[in-house]
Amino acid sequence: MNRIKHSFQELLKVVVKFYFLRAYKVKYIFKDFNPKRDGPYFLIGNHVHFLDAFFSSFPIKGYGIPVVNSFVFTSLWQRLAITVLAEAIEKRKGQADIQTIKDIRRHIKKGNIISLYPEGNASYYGDNTESVYATAKLLKKQKIDVVCAKTKGAYFAKPRWRKTRAKKPCMEIEMFTLFTGQQLEDLSVEEIYQKMIDSYYQDDYKWNRDRMNVYKGKNRLEGAERVIYGCPKCGSINTINTNGDHITCDNCDLLGTINDFGFIEGTKYDNFIEWGSFQEDLLLRKLDERFEFDIRAIKVNLSEYKKLNLGKAKLIYENKMFKLRNKKMDLQFIIKNMIGPAYTEYDEFSFDYNDEIYMFISENPKLLLDITKFIKEE
Repeated sequence: MNRIKHSFQELLKVVVKFYFLRAYKVKYIFKDFNPKRDGPYFLIGNHVHFLDAFFSSFPIKGYGIPVVNSFVFTSLWQRLAITVLAEAIEKRKGQADIQTIKDIRRHIKKGNIISLYPEGNASYYGDNTESVYATAKLLKKQKIDVVCAKTKGAYFAKPRWRKTRAKKPCMEIEMFTLFTGQQLEDLSVEEIYQKMIDSYYQDDYKWNRDRMNVYKGKNRLEGAERVIYGCPKCGSINTINTNGDHITCDNCDLLGTINDFGFIEGTKYDNFIEWGSFQEDLLLRKLDERFEFDIRAIKVNLSEYKKLNLGKAKLIYENKMFKLRNKKMDLQFIIKNMIGPAYTEYDEFSFDYNDEIYMFISENPKLLLDITKFIKEE
């Protein structure tokens, strides 16, 4: 059975590689790393979009076993693909998981490659998100080599908030040995963590100011309101909309247009990194305001990998709590008591509350995440 599954994995890799390396223009750069070496080793890197694990596995020998979000298993076809045709290690985003560690160790003993993204969250704005400190502890304890795949240009190719890619977009993936097993023994956890985050730090806007690669396509800003919610012109929150290659504000005459190099023209900020920093500071000053969202609510049962659709609803934020209302329910969530808030996929905001798992499908998942984060940090 294992031999059959391995054959499926190799065939799947060939088919997927054939498609994606024709849809994307990818340049691989190898430094102090032989892509045909055997495992086990960790394959880490910056997390830009949902295809990172594929692209980093294409040039290497074998298949990097990815650590994936538990919610992926609630989709029947994705679960079948992962469990029948390939393999993956399940991890609940934003929460500790002893079983995940056990599964990683099991694959290491088999000599497998573990594809792991310490940031957990794919890039919101075009640079890095915060990396999980426990990853450094994991690397030190396992004492196997660590290879870094640093991806450049992927945010312009297909950012997490957009469902379509640019036309034949340019990407670079630089792969190098970050740590040997012996080096991990000699370094402290703090030193490992700092070297790790430094190794894959990437600002795609800064990178493309020098390269000036062209990223053409249709509807290149559509969906950006999933991460951009603050207006730099009038200072309002939750008023941003997008259409095609344009970004606007419902509260004023803001109008921005993306150019072929990925920069925004006509607005105060020509990039989402600075825009994102601005809006988070703005939100901190407006947490006493009231915000409303149209969402679809779901209750998740991860033990059975099932989702219960609670229907469309109005989500109201006020007085440091969320209120979820429709004709069949009227629920309140005290934000301080919400556990493991996470933004997954394009439009999913999830959390645990009173031993239940809730997911909100929303066009404003980053705003929901930031509200929750800032209130919990108070």
